[in-house]
Amino acid sequence: MVGLLWRPVLRPVGQAAIVLADIYSEQLVGTNLARLVTPEPRVVETDDRFADVPMRVTYWSPGWGDQHPAILVVPGAAPRGNDEPLLRSFGVTLARAGYLVMIPEFPFLKAGRFETSATKQIDAAFARVRELPATRDRDVGAFGVSVGGGMLLVAAGREPAIGRAAFIGILGAYYDIDTYLASVVGREQLADGRLEPWGPSAEALERLPPGAIDLVPPADRDAMRRALAATSYQQALDRLRALGPGARAALDAVSPKIVWRDIAPPIYWIHDPLDTFEPVAEAEAALAASRDGQMVLVVPHLITHAAPAGEAAKAGGPLFAIGELWRLFTFTIEVLRRAG
Repeated sequence: MVGLLWRPVLRPVGQAAIVLADIYSEQLVGTNLARLVTPEPRVVETDDRFADVPMRVTYWSPGWGDQHPAILVVPGAAPRGNDEPLLRSFGVTLARAGYLVMIPEFPFLKAGRFETSATKQIDAAFARVRELPATRDRDVGAFGVSVGGGMLLVAAGREPAIGRAAFIGILGAYYDIDTYLASVVGREQLADGRLEPWGPSAEALERLPPGAIDLVPPADRDAMRRALAATSYQQALDRLRALGPGARAALDAVSPKIVWRDIAPPIYWIHDPLDTFEPVAEAEAALAASRDGQMVLVVPHLITHAAPAGEAAKAGGPLFAIGELWRLFTFTIEVLRRAG
């Protein structure tokens, strides 16, 4: 019976428990329970080239065995790159749960830029992890965070290798680049057909508009600046959609909405309901959009954008913490069952 239930039930349940214990147990009970029952993951740093772009790559692998399912992580626009503590902690967490984890330090993300060639870099990195001897005959998925999650979705709808991923995991990303930019400059989000106030973070206000301006051709940058100088969500959206063909082509190249129907792998999306980097309306719009493939969305209160918020769980009381952890637990089981 154990043998029959191992792969479909027992293994993903155990892996989900390890993931959540590694993320939250120290905040909630003062001890990292996952560290007590799993060996320390192995870490390897290398240099590589993907789509002819040189970059640093960090691998985490479980402290046991030689072959494992794998997850490519596309990080957010973190200035510290692979030295970002939360990113390194996430690599350790997935490796404790039994996955080989590959995190390339994409230069465009580290610099806080959009790049139309980014999808080829992501696809080449995914193809590389699939070719590793350690992942032979194992499932390989991908997980994207924040702006990196948006670019991962575009790659999954456009490029050949990552289009065959076992799953696509998303943590706080955007669906439509137009509505995302309009939300940032207009301080509003469209939820259930109504505009609601939304307060973007100082980092989003500082980094997103310049990144969007640099994305479009030089001849279109004055028009882009006018669009991003709008004083309301609707005014910004109208100006963005009226941009010339060069600017529109550049924006469409980084917008998951354009390739949404072409994304074949199942999508598992986690979004903080109070996210100040990407509004939760972006995740809700993706869920409502027509698409043949599966999408599962969970909106937990135990995440602050891409960081765990265990202290918030304690403040809400035991029943609140148990309920929120249960939602994340059942969601994680479903993802890891797909992940192999």
